Amino acid sequence: MSVESVLAEFDAKKHVFGEFCSKTKALIEAILEDAGIRYQSVQARVKDGKKLREKYLDPKKNYTSLDEITDQAALRVITYYEDEVDRVAEVIKREFDIDPEKSVDKRETEPDKFGYYALNYICEYPERRTSQVEYKKFAKVQCEIQIVSILRHAWSEIEHPWYDLKDAFPPEIRRRFARMAALLEIAESEFLNLRKIQSEYQRSIAVQVEAQVPDMPVDAVSIKSYIEHDRAVREIDTGIAALRRARLVDTFPDRAAKWAADITNLAGMRTLQEVRSTLHGRRYAVIEFVRRCGEFWPKEPPGEPMGMGASVIHLSMLLLSARGEAPARRALKIFGTEPTWDVELQVQVARDILSKG
Repeated sequence: MSVESVLAEFDAKKHVFGEFCSKTKALIEAILEDAGIRYQSVQARVKDGKKLREKYLDPKKNYTSLDEITDQAALRVITYYEDEVDRVAEVIKREFDIDPEKSVDKRETEPDKFGYYALNYICEYPERRTSQVEYKKFAKVQCEIQIVSILRHAWSEIEHPWYDLKDAFPPEIRRRFARMAALLEIAESEFLNLRKIQSEYQRSIAVQVEAQVPDMPVDAVSIKSYIEHDRAVREIDTGIAALRRARLVDTFPDRAAKWAADITNLAGMRTLQEVRSTLHGRRYAVIEFVRRCGEFWPKEPPGEPMGMGASVIHLSMLLLSARGEAPARRALKIFGTEPTWDVELQVQVARDILSKG
């Protein structure tokens, strides 16, 4: 086929490829979330006409028809870490028909070669999906799905303008280019090692928290483990959620852990043992503090999600409020909150509650 005929055929199909990319992107995002796989993003694109012309006319490829070009529709799944590529691949293989002859694992390179490192599948929807009305028009539409880590994705974006001319540059430029690619691979490996060390540290802290090791300092890691596993925290959080007419959810993100550690330390509780004993001794005072302050605190719509750890945060706020308006305001600054209510009234409530023992 002439290149003009190929481009005309492509233009006639382009709107279908656009719909295909949009539908497939949403599907991949849904199946990854259902599988509990964290990912940075899913990208989708229909091949540009100019790029298609260049590819079709490339003498190294020897194309004779449009259907031989398998990346007219392409998607890229970007993971955070290199070892998550295979997890994503298992999901893709489960949901699509893969063409093993045309697919390529570009992670399998020579030991002295560095650079682009991805898993590229050529695939299409299986019959069980194209039998559904909303996917029927996409029967036999092929696409390329690339699965790559975020660092390798960044490298491919930087390398792309260089790729075709790379061999034309002097040896010193090519050598520096190769060194940068090798450094990127070292960085990828180091991130994996750091994640492993971090995970081992968190597990070690969790064991110590569960064993109630004395004098364990309060920091973001230890308070997170304590809040996620302590029964009293769960019980008091449940009571607070009921008072606030909120929906308690099993989430306690790292940012919230940092806030909890900061406000707990500000309240003078430096060890988990102090937090645990104070919370157990003041559990009813915390509930009463939330109940009475709830009369003038901003109202949230019923059913709003409330994360774990409210008990520890409100305990700290109770203790700080009892010390006066300035400590209470310092505590609120930890959360970036500018109070719209009467903080002095909050101070009076806290002092009244604690005066009763």
